[in-house]
Amino acid sequence: MTYTVFGHTVGNVRSNTLPIKIAILFLSLLCVLSACGSTTSQTPQSKVGGTLNVGLQSDVVTLDPMKSSALYDRQVMYNIYDTLVQVNAQNDVVPDLATSWTYKTPTQLIFTLHAGINFQDGTPFNAAAVVFNINRYLNTPLSFRASELSAVKSVVAQDALHVVFNLKKPFSPLLATLSDRAGMILSPTAVQKLGASLANSPVNAGTGPFIFSTWLKGDHLTLKRNPNYWQKDSQGQTLPYLNSIVYHPFTNGTVEYSNLQTGTINVADSVDPNDVTNAQANPSLVYKQIPALSFYGMEMNTKAAPFDNLYVRQAIEWGVNRPEILTSVLKGLGVLAQGPIAPTSWAFNSQFAPYSYNVSQAKKLLAQGGHPNGISFNLIIASGSPLTTLLAQYLQSELQPAGITVNIKQETFAALLSDGTAHNFQALLLNWSGRPDPDGNMYTYFHTGGSNNDMQFSNPQVDSLLDQARVDQALPARTADYQKAEQLIMQNAPYVFFYHGVSQEAITTAVKNFTLLPSGMMTFTNVYLGS
Repeated sequence: MTYTVFGHTVGNVRSNTLPIKIAILFLSLLCVLSACGSTTSQTPQSKVGGTLNVGLQSDVVTLDPMKSSALYDRQVMYNIYDTLVQVNAQNDVVPDLATSWTYKTPTQLIFTLHAGINFQDGTPFNAAAVVFNINRYLNTPLSFRASELSAVKSVVAQDALHVVFNLKKPFSPLLATLSDRAGMILSPTAVQKLGASLANSPVNAGTGPFIFSTWLKGDHLTLKRNPNYWQKDSQGQTLPYLNSIVYHPFTNGTVEYSNLQTGTINVADSVDPNDVTNAQANPSLVYKQIPALSFYGMEMNTKAAPFDNLYVRQAIEWGVNRPEILTSVLKGLGVLAQGPIAPTSWAFNSQFAPYSYNVSQAKKLLAQGGHPNGISFNLIIASGSPLTTLLAQYLQSELQPAGITVNIKQETFAALLSDGTAHNFQALLLNWSGRPDPDGNMYTYFHTGGSNNDMQFSNPQVDSLLDQARVDQALPARTADYQKAEQLIMQNAPYVFFYHGVSQEAITTAVKNFTLLPSGMMTFTNVYLGS
């Protein structure tokens, strides 16, 4: 989306007298100097400057792409680090740090890199830096990126501007994977210098439009403009336009929206369902939404009682009233979910609907599982969000008629992530922001040993299908793989899918050039502040 500033058109004036011609020339010069009469876009200089204040519905957890599993981390990191490739608003993979790529064979992918790019610390971006980062993601113990890149055998610098990915076998999702954290390239010098402090203070570590400045946890995180950023706009102006970005965490969505209304923040990462109608009608705001790739629901630890019992997990599936959650809690802001594949995905199966709300069926399954008198379990949710609390309370109320007692336990989002990774839970509410390729939504969650598989779910048939979907090249074959895997996942019920969300644009009218992406990621390279 582009914005233009336009003035008045000066009509033709005919005269044979020299004084009038001089007067017209003088007035024309004044118009040029004052931008009067121009129909061209706003000059780049007038876009430069200002601080953008951004609301996030949780604080950031880490700024190290290798260790990150939180959506809110990505919101910040996409503005510090560039990726080898990126995904545009149409979900197409397009160049970023890499200008082009080609498969020499089905197991060898060669990237050509941009020349003349430096990291924020002044060291050169090159093929050696790519090799360093990919090897770090692959070989560091407990790396969250390892399972995403598990098909990569080796990465080799052919020369300074060409890097070769050698694969163990064909890996169809590779490009989409490299558009996210697995493709973020950091300065090797900065990574080695910063050590453990990279997670909290990645000073000069990226090539991106903004440089990390300060982070006061629980209060604000500040990025400043990278004056040497490598990208320019169509008029040759060095990007970005903004001087700085300040992120503010709001666990309470209503409080975040109030700050957007008053102009305390310029951008909100999301708007609670009860505030959407107001945002749409507010003349000082711009609100838009599009279908997203995300899914929302409840993880069940398949290695901890009572969810080590398949019948109990299936009873939960039948005991959840998804339409009620969507209608009463979310006010229709989303789409009912029947599995991990969203309707926006090319692999979506519109005929697949394994569970509905059926208390009798839930009771029957509990009895089959040896619990005719019901069960009780603890549900961990992130604290501070009235919307999340309300959703948990609805879940609690819906499951009660089947003899299922839900004990709600609140803790910080960071603690929830930590407990999930450590498998220190029975059940927890944790959402996924979604990826353009189904592999990104299924492999790390449901493959044995996947980096997001907090549920400790393991099924050889699912593993085989997800592995095969990575190898298959044709879309129909991959679609069949994912749909079969989805059916098996839902039969085994490690995760209760509630709904697929929307990506929202919620900004004040002063914010210009904002692009709404299906991923929900907010990138500010081309954003500026205007009147």
